Amino acid sequence: MLEESREYIADFVGCKPKELFFTSGGTESINTVIKGLFFEQKKEKNHIVTTSIEHPAVLESVNFLKNYFDVKVDLIRPNSKGEIDIEEIKQRTGSNTFLVSLMHSNNETGIINEIEKLSEFTKEKNIPFLSDTVQSIGKVDLKYTELGADFITSSAHKIYGPKGIGFLVANPKFRFARYSDGGGQERELRAGTENIPSIAGFRKAIEILKLNSEKEQEHYNNIRKYLIESLQKNFGDGITINFQSKRNLPNILNVTFSYAKYGFDPDMFLILLDMQGIAVSGGSACSSGSLKPSKILIETGKSEKEALSSVRISIGRFNSKEDVDFLVNGIRTVLRLN
Repeated sequence: MLEESREYIADFVGCKPKELFFTSGGTESINTVIKGLFFEQKKEKNHIVTTSIEHPAVLESVNFLKNYFDVKVDLIRPNSKGEIDIEEIKQRTGSNTFLVSLMHSNNETGIINEIEKLSEFTKEKNIPFLSDTVQSIGKVDLKYTELGADFITSSAHKIYGPKGIGFLVANPKFRFARYSDGGGQERELRAGTENIPSIAGFRKAIEILKLNSEKEQEHYNNIRKYLIESLQKNFGDGITINFQSKRNLPNILNVTFSYAKYGFDPDMFLILLDMQGIAVSGGSACSSGSLKPSKILIETGKSEKEALSSVRISIGRFNSKEDVDFLVNGIRTVLRLN
């Protein structure tokens, strides 16, 4: 079951089975790469280039190395459209750079970064390149060999699989210290007995995804289109649909509502929506219990009040147009338009 699942999942993401390692999820995979590369190369190089809008697993890992080992970190900020300038990343790298990290798509903005373009540069300079692909796998057609990144990550729950299981795909060209010590599991990368039931569940989730991938892509696009039309029809110039790009995930929409026009308290916006039975977030799903403004929206230039007045709407496999109608009606109620 273990190796059969590894082969099946490897085929799905376009890598060799020996390049795929099972982990507890994206966070562990990211920690393994960032810290493992640093310790394996015996601290000879001490510079990382990444962005200010990465997942906390990346930002906290690089901060750990910065605080305890004096690793130098360059954080590239996005523009107002949520886009990362690939040329700026290139310019910040140097002979002391041991890792470049850029997420494939952002979990709040939905923007898809130009990973292929950056990977051409990192290969030329022989710099390991990590791309957090947790948000993208299952939402867009993604193959490891086509991306060109050296390391990619996944969490099964993002595609309706079990929580607590994921994978790391790693280029064998780059060695890194393993995450935990003990037995020789996962080809001595990760000690500890593998979680076979969850791995089997991960494989099953991919089987289901593959059966319906084209219909699912169409579903996301149709619901997204209907959602945008409904929001514009009901709120007009009272909203701003953020981060519109030709390179967007089909299942994420970020919208700012005008607190000046509608007279609501930005600090209460999410709470009032929750009371209407609406499950949206003001930032990363991993920080959904927080009422702080989204750091990512602040980084793109929004004020604190604008960020608190913004919501990330995620479209799921089972959402319908009726769900969109319920959402819009709930927002209208909160804004006292009904």
